[in-house]
Amino acid sequence: MRWALRIIGAVWIALLLAAAVAPALQAQDNAVDLGEAVAAQADAIRADEIRADAIRRDAPEAPRAQPLFTGCTVIPVAPVNADFEQQVVELVNDHRAALGKPPLKRVSLLDSAARYHSRDMRDDTYFKHDTYDRVNDQLVKMCNWDQRIGNYYAGWLWLGENISFGHTGPAGVMQGWLNSSGHKANIESPDYWEIGMGYDAGGYYGHYWTQDFGRRPNVYPLVIQREYSRTATPQVTIHIYGAWQQMRLRNDAGAWGAWQPFSSAFTWQLNWIQGERQVCAELQSGSQTVTSCDTIELTTNGPALSVQPAQVSFVYVLSTGQRFPQSVSLNVTNSGNSQTLTWQAGASPGWLAVTPASGSTPNANVQLTLNTSQLPGAPGAYAGAAQFNATNASAGATVNVSLRVVNSLPYRRFIPLARR
Repeated sequence: MRWALRIIGAVWIALLLAAAVAPALQAQDNAVDLGEAVAAQADAIRADEIRADAIRRDAPEAPRAQPLFTGCTVIPVAPVNADFEQQVVELVNDHRAALGKPPLKRVSLLDSAARYHSRDMRDDTYFKHDTYDRVNDQLVKMCNWDQRIGNYYAGWLWLGENISFGHTGPAGVMQGWLNSSGHKANIESPDYWEIGMGYDAGGYYGHYWTQDFGRRPNVYPLVIQREYSRTATPQVTIHIYGAWQQMRLRNDAGAWGAWQPFSSAFTWQLNWIQGERQVCAELQSGSQTVTSCDTIELTTNGPALSVQPAQVSFVYVLSTGQRFPQSVSLNVTNSGNSQTLTWQAGASPGWLAVTPASGSTPNANVQLTLNTSQLPGAPGAYAGAAQFNATNASAGATVNVSLRVVNSLPYRRFIPLARR
């Protein structure tokens, strides 16, 4: 079946404005949001397609010749403002969540395609979805927009793209797209599962934005916390695409959990350790098994009970009953975060005592002492420990104690030294 491509969305009349007004527009955040929203699907056109201008392909088409032109090659482009790009992705997923729609997974392949296009539009001074080069000061078309994205994002099932120029920040460009029915349809479409963003600065219009959408066969994204880049809390939301019979999950490189019935949306507890955290799901239906993962930066640590010093030594003299030292002060704190921990303590064997036996953090006046009524009656080396636990901390803390019991201390005579 022949491949076809139909473009959705209306072309904004503002795109036809004379170039003379463009410099005045580029400084205004809400002045421009130009361009048509485009979308395509591989496979044949369906009679029941809701969006009449989306396309499908029943059978794979013969591979198209890759362009040899500079303007439609795969060239990596470093981000100009990664924060801007991430903010737009988060705004997209916030908007979709407000409509009860699942979040899109950000993928580097679509990021690369979008960044390339924003840079190319900036460098060659044009504003179109298809890719152009400027030759002898004339624009020459290099390839269609879907071919340019497909060079990065091979084997796609669905593609879509929004572009804009002039907006100085993420909020402005996002609002501009939402004010356009075609762009808004791309942002809200259930056909897309993945997204990429590309922003560039400079050039004739000052700011260039490209937003690419896609979906690939046999790729089932897992999305943590609406694809936010970071979270301060370990409790996050998870969305998994696809329809599966069962799944099992794990944090980081830990052990897999038990198999459970599949759920596409649920809350999950990350390992509460500051840094990049990962969640993976193994998904299964019949003989098909797929693994999908996502990462997020956790900006906080969980509560961690700490007791210092962690090692203490005592000496007990049988002949005199002396103890060295008489007691040791312990400092009980939460070394993980500022949360107050309620703790309990115990000591063993019976010759070791800790007072008080409970409290809250921070407390620098916990005393570790020897219980004289239960001290060993024979010389030797003995070991004990004080154990501290807190109900809201992931692990307890232990103070290891060594006791040396001696008959007497070595006798020493001190002779005064006189110097003439």
